[in-house]
Amino acid sequence: MAIVQNPITGRTRKKFGTAVFSKHYEQNTMRTRPMQVANPRTEGQVMQRSKFAQTVDLIRQVLPVVNDAYSNTLKNMSPFNKIVSLNAKNAFNEGSAEIDYTKVQFCDNEGSSVRNVEMTCEDDQLVTFTWDPNTAIQNELDAPVSIILVNCSKNKALNFPNVALRSESALGITAPVEWVGDVVAAYFNTTDFSTSVPKADGAIPAKKVIRFKAGADLSKSVK
Repeated sequence: MAIVQNPITGRTRKKFGTAVFSKHYEQNTMRTRPMQVANPRTEGQVMQRSKFAQTVDLIRQVLPVVNDAYSNTLKNMSPFNKIVSLNAKNAFNEGSAEIDYTKVQFCDNEGSSVRNVEMTCEDDQLVTFTWDPNTAIQNELDAPVSIILVNCSKNKALNFPNVALRSESALGITAPVEWVGDVVAAYFNTTDFSTSVPKADGAIPAKKVIRFKAGADLSKSVK
């Protein structure tokens, strides 16, 4: 970049041939315009862009849940950036841009969760669940369970907050009518008191654990 004050061009801005003029700290400046801007479109680069776009689209739909799960515990990056990076790397079938929803993570916290989840798709878009609470800790039994329901056919996601207590071992939610015939997967959002000791003032928040059907590997279609 050069500082210029040409009697012909004066205080020129914008382009002139291969030169680009601008004003920088009250000085006229000139730089050379690139002859060609690279836009690589190799097969690998196109696939990576597709992975990133799909991941961003999915996470944005439930971003408040992701943010809440981390509760300001991350120091060097945002929950959004962390989870997008994690899923773009790990949630796709090898060699393709197809998401494996059993590998999707909305939060990578480890801790207490339910187990032996059974999901059933019934008439009128009803999706029911049963599970083993997998805890004897009263605070965990009394804590609500939330469900993230993901449409694997359309890469859509809906959060169903506080739909049952963990101790109740069963719940039902209704998927959108537009999802009839689409494959869905569920992610259980539970609260862990086994491996964390939250403080009443929130200085140490209760840990959230979000798992794909709490370990189950089956997905089903909305009726």
